[in-house]
Amino acid sequence: MGVTLRVGLIGCGAIGAWHARIIGERRDAVLAAVCDVVTAPAERLTARYGATAFDDAARLLATARLDVVIIASPESVHLEHARLAAAAKVPMLIEKPVAPTVAEVEAIAELARSAGVMVMAGHVERFEVGSAQLKTAVEEGICGRIVTIAARRQFVAADTPRFAGRSTTLRTLGVHDFDLVGWVHPALPIEVYAAAGRGRVFAETGLDDHVVTTIRFAGGAVGLVESAWTLPAPYGAFTSPAGWSAAGNNRLDVFGERGMVSNDMGMRGQQLIAFDEAAGFRAAGLRHQPIIHGRVVGALRDEVDAFLNAVRDGTPPPVGLEDARRALALTAAAEASLATGRPVAIGA
Repeated sequence: MGVTLRVGLIGCGAIGAWHARIIGERRDAVLAAVCDVVTAPAERLTARYGATAFDDAARLLATARLDVVIIASPESVHLEHARLAAAAKVPMLIEKPVAPTVAEVEAIAELARSAGVMVMAGHVERFEVGSAQLKTAVEEGICGRIVTIAARRQFVAADTPRFAGRSTTLRTLGVHDFDLVGWVHPALPIEVYAAAGRGRVFAETGLDDHVVTTIRFAGGAVGLVESAWTLPAPYGAFTSPAGWSAAGNNRLDVFGERGMVSNDMGMRGQQLIAFDEAAGFRAAGLRHQPIIHGRVVGALRDEVDAFLNAVRDGTPPPVGLEDARRALALTAAAEASLATGRPVAIGA
């Protein structure tokens, strides 16, 4: 099994807690230290996994003797935390979006190069089975020359208050699919246009309810990305059955000159559902962090596996900062289009 890796976690919110559990269930790693400016979440993880709790990332990285760190704090402070990790020469997995802007992603990349430290971008969709096998099918030529690639990501708005004033719909949801679209069809994007439908979510949080983004690629293909918080609340806001995460209305389709490939994760065909008199209908999300026999499996665990394996083997991470930069460039272009109401040119 080799040496047990000492893992640090910065950011103990929703996604940070999943990372903590995944590390806590491993035999080749130990959650050595956790950090959050809000002490209660860090103390909860300390009580469960025995990690040392910090409220200051600089002190954590100076004293905890870490082999790796997972940065799951708000994206606005990712550059600050990456600077600390690079100075301590600790390899890092940075949750998406890696930073709010392309410039900050490039700054993180320069810090990592100067320090000789590996950084992996936490783009979890690349580890989802359907997305990965769709990409493989496209590479095998099932579709022929791509004409259209379309992605949809739609959820209930239950989590939007925690992003209010800190992120946007495109940085929270859209960045997943901007990365997927560029991964499956790595042609140069040349123009982006985005339009938003604004309703209750926008009025309450400032986040766009539903954003539709079109992308024109060199070579003639077009992309379509939908990013939305417009599923009815009962679909994904539930507390039972225990251990279920809410599902979304998601899909990824590629249409070409000779064929098509589709990864349908839509609400009309969810694999695992429950329906009872007390709580009504709910669907379980089975892709990112389902629980089987008391342990987390799925794409998020596979992402962590890939990160730790890259650290152990000294190999490049499967998702790097250049991938993050490309996804953020599309995100930035889409947000600029939203602001101006006009298409935005984008280049290399």
